[in-house]
Amino acid sequence: MNLSELRALTRKRLNDNGTPPLWADEDIDRNINEAEREACVRALLIDDDSSAVTQIDIDTATKRYALDGRVIDVIGIEAALSPGVDVTGWTLTDTHLVFDRLPARDDTLTLHCYRLPLNDMVDDDDEPEISARHHDRMIDYAVSLCYLIPDSDGYDPGAAAKYEARFTQSFGEKKSALTLRNYRDKAPKVVACNGYI
Repeated sequence: MNLSELRALTRKRLNDNGTPPLWADEDIDRNINEAEREACVRALLIDDDSSAVTQIDIDTATKRYALDGRVIDVIGIEAALSPGVDVTGWTLTDTHLVFDRLPARDDTLTLHCYRLPLNDMVDDDDEPEISARHHDRMIDYAVSLCYLIPDSDGYDPGAAAKYEARFTQSFGEKKSALTLRNYRDKAPKVVACNGYI
């Protein structure tokens, strides 16, 4: 579905068929884009190792490198000068990739990551970056957000909760900042069993 079709579906679920409509196109479009981002955060729907977001140039004088704000999590790293070999000795903060020690050489890293969509949908023919099979269920969050816009005619927290629950059933619970930080912790886990490691 494109943005125009997603907007029409949102209006249908809102039963917003009056003239003029209760919700402005820009409010619905903003909420549709937010719904796609939220689906990506909850269900890690976009995995990427080829866009510009995944490339980081490193040097021998720096341990901390800013991540693109659209990166949700990094699950692996490969260096251009060592293809096929996973880079180790790094952690993530909310905004940075941090190495345990200074890199041994200048290089370009490719992150294998989960991320948000690269761009918001703006034009009517723009399509979500997530798979088409998720488009219909993604709209539940947009509907929920529309019902929360302060307005004497459209504000309905009960309906908002109903549609958010449907979205949660499809994409999982909303993750807190602490949960996301713990999820990004890549420290190796050691499990002891009967005295053996």
